[in-house]
Amino acid sequence: MAASIFFSHSSRDRPWCELLAAEALKVGVVTYLAEHDPQPGTLLAEKVKRNIVACDAFVVLLTHNTANSSYVHQEIGCALTAKKLVIPLVQPGIGSGQLAMLAGVEYIEFDFENPHAGVEGFAAAIRRVAEKQRKQQDVEALIAIALCMALLVVLLSDGGGAAAAA
Repeated sequence: MAASIFFSHSSRDRPWCELLAAEALKVGVVTYLAEHDPQPGTLLAEKVKRNIVACDAFVVLLTHNTANSSYVHQEIGCALTAKKLVIPLVQPGIGSGQLAMLAGVEYIEFDFENPHAGVEGFAAAIRRVAEKQRKQQDVEALIAIALCMALLVVLLSDGGGAAAAA
């Protein structure tokens, strides 16, 4: 299964998230944007929480559009509570007081006037998330193989004992 990230953002910043989502796909990382997942009749808050808990990493685009958004800060709190890796992309001019729960967390500066460095920083962070996910999958596969081999050994040793007893 591919690594996945959840994007927290303002709808006004959606074009930037679309650009970043395309970068993530280049390294095999699946992105989640709530507006790409319409579920009529579903509570938006429940859908968002469920997908934050399910993701491998949480990316928040903190801009002048989101810095004071209670929804974005609630999503950050949900991600931190779920012990997710939080990768903040912060627009220049966002003060440390606006980072709230992310104060002191290393972030990637994302300048809309010159986005290249921010996109590169994001791509590097996402490559690390994808690599960590691949390593986890390798470990899980090795564990499954080891369990199957142990079961086979037990079955073969029981089979031999049963034949001797007969």
